[in-house]
Amino acid sequence: MTIPQPLRKFSGLVSAALAFTLAGCSSNDDSPGGGGTAGSAGSSNAAGSGNTAGSGNTAGSGNTAGSGNAGSNQTGPDEIVGTFQVQALVDEMDATTGMTKVVGQVGDGPIPANVVWTVTKTDGACVLETPAAPFCEEGCGAEVCVGENECQPYPAGHSVGSVTLSGVNVTGGGASVMLKEIAKAYQPPAGTSFVYPPFAAGDDIKLEATGGDYAAFDLAAKGVDPITFTSTDFELDEGKPFVITWDAAADPKASEVYVKIDISHHGGIRGMIECHSDDTGSLTISGETMTELIGLGVAGFPSVVLMRQSLDTAQIAPGRVRLEVSSRAERYVTVAGVESCTVDEDCSDGKTCRTTDSTCQ
Repeated sequence: MTIPQPLRKFSGLVSAALAFTLAGCSSNDDSPGGGGTAGSAGSSNAAGSGNTAGSGNTAGSGNTAGSGNAGSNQTGPDEIVGTFQVQALVDEMDATTGMTKVVGQVGDGPIPANVVWTVTKTDGACVLETPAAPFCEEGCGAEVCVGENECQPYPAGHSVGSVTLSGVNVTGGGASVMLKEIAKAYQPPAGTSFVYPPFAAGDDIKLEATGGDYAAFDLAAKGVDPITFTSTDFELDEGKPFVITWDAAADPKASEVYVKIDISHHGGIRGMIECHSDDTGSLTISGETMTELIGLGVAGFPSVVLMRQSLDTAQIAPGRVRLEVSSRAERYVTVAGVESCTVDEDCSDGKTCRTTDSTCQ
């Protein structure tokens, strides 16, 4: 089975430059939410105890994260053509604090994929995938190479009118904010900050768009509790099962948990494991699957991402728009025999730091 998705699957919606404001806390995005358009707007929302959000800037490529969330090279009414994301990012140093990210964009088609991901192994709720990049001999310029000598343009962003987000608690009171449209993308107005956590499990999170280039639509999803690892063993080794634990949701069917293990990104990604699980509080990946992932290659600073999410979609003319309400945590893992580094001083026993993959040699 092949799944066309952009490299490392960073969301095209939020892989753009995002200006977050939170003292001592920053994070990458690995959202499994739907695609949008290539020129997505970053948004920044405040976090913790009333820190002020910065404003977002336009940018972005069609990269996407997660599984089934990337852009697709197919078009049609069921394709994701836009995403509004409301995400609570947990501070890994202090699970009682974090920041909130709100960003959204709608396009006239899905984000084209510049990498084809092939599922090579299925392990319960998880799959092991390997990437392959299509080749276009003449190059594609501003477009994307999606197949052998096949180029596809990025979709264009579109206005969907006034967009109001409700159910997310704003610092100073209130739980509703009208998102600001900048360059056909949406973000909170400058100076907006949110209480952390911005919502509780079961809260009604609603998004209402009055319509612009496309018809009006409404989206609604449930709030989720902040998710944190309760695991204590983050060492990966061949033949050793990897057990991930977290505080389970009261209703394991009310939300989905997404897991991504990426251990080769800094050296040119060779493969990854992705899982979609009920919110039961535990997930085990077999030692056999871990052996295969490690065998594909390891680079410095490998990590595991854990995300709890609630979703809704609405139909518009070019496809579907998604609302993703989620909480995300990330931890670095270690791989037996691999030492991560950014400079030579990080290495032991007189080794030097290899900048091509951030490992000590």
